[in-house]
Amino acid sequence: MAPELTDGVIVLSALALEDAPALVAGEDDELARRLVGGHSTVATSERYIEACAADWRRRGPTLSWAIRDAAGGALAGTVEVGLRVPELEPGAANVSYGVFPSWRGRGFAARAVELVCGFLAAETGVSYAVLRIERDNPASLRVAERSGFRASQHLAPARASMRWFSRELRGG
Repeated sequence: MAPELTDGVIVLSALALEDAPALVAGEDDELARRLVGGHSTVATSERYIEACAADWRRRGPTLSWAIRDAAGGALAGTVEVGLRVPELEPGAANVSYGVFPSWRGRGFAARAVELVCGFLAAETGVSYAVLRIERDNPASLRVAERSGFRASQHLAPARASMRWFSRELRGG
């Protein structure tokens, strides 16, 4: 089960099957295109949630959390860590996130990234985190800046549409 992480504004917690309708309702065209590869259904969301739980039992290769508003517990999005990503060297983790439209602009993505980086530093052997962001996604580019990530051209393959950012993690 995913450990609960909080900074008092957001809570990262395990996704539950009851979250499947909210995952579908919160998804807009941008999330569907950038993260999911198409629009989700309740059934595909339930399968995703079950896969997330299985990954937590195995401690990977992907660790996922629900991003919730700490004040009321409403689902605001998700954040994931890829621990074994072929394009990354051992000791690196890919972090990705998606915040539902009604929750954007409140700093939830940067807060989620910060909490996940703290978890990675304290609980895993990961030495650095990577964000891979499409160049036409200014909101995510701002998250990278706010979260202490630096542009890492040496990591990025020759794919002009993506920018790569990395952040060293203490304790990893």
